[in-house]
Amino acid sequence: MKVYRPTRELLAEVDRALATPNLYVRRELPLEDTVQLLYAGRHYFWIGIYLLIGDNVVRQVFRGPAPVGQGYSLGSGSVGVAAQTGITQVIPDVSRQTGHRHAGYGEAFAQTQSEIAVPIKIAGRVLGVIDVQSDKLNAFSYGDRVFLKNVAQRLAKFLTGRGKYVVRKAREAAAKEKKIETRGYQPASEKPSAKAIAVGAERSR
Repeated sequence: MKVYRPTRELLAEVDRALATPNLYVRRELPLEDTVQLLYAGRHYFWIGIYLLIGDNVVRQVFRGPAPVGQGYSLGSGSVGVAAQTGITQVIPDVSRQTGHRHAGYGEAFAQTQSEIAVPIKIAGRVLGVIDVQSDKLNAFSYGDRVFLKNVAQRLAKFLTGRGKYVVRKAREAAAKEKKIETRGYQPASEKPSAKAIAVGAERSR
């Protein structure tokens, strides 16, 4: 059961989560702990943290229903627009948002009624986005915006400081996935054996 926790208390917990000394047990642990704190401490239906990797905003961690897809391209959806412009996107009623992704397609679900996407940035440079969705209309007050911007500021300092490894690993994973897609990945079990290749070459002569 979720219990609404005061802003100051939650921010102090986020500070502790991002300062965890045991970074090498689970590399994603600080981000996991952060989304868990926000999900449990506020009445949010869904929350995710994305990182800007090239021209895409790629989801790293989330709490709530399992989403379809891994992220957005720049300028696509509330998350992509927040990443592209560096401006917080508040959607009081997603049903009125042109082009908003609905249930089964992207990170919006049938239960989602409103959404806020807050850029994670430092010195004008966007590093990622915190996306929060609610199952209630117009759920995000001015207080929510200030609170999430404070969390985003803490994440930005972490990702450009002792948490640089998180960004590096995300970029490596994205590059590896892109390389596999470019090559046209084929499972080893489906690849022709050396003998079959030799036979084929012999027949083609």
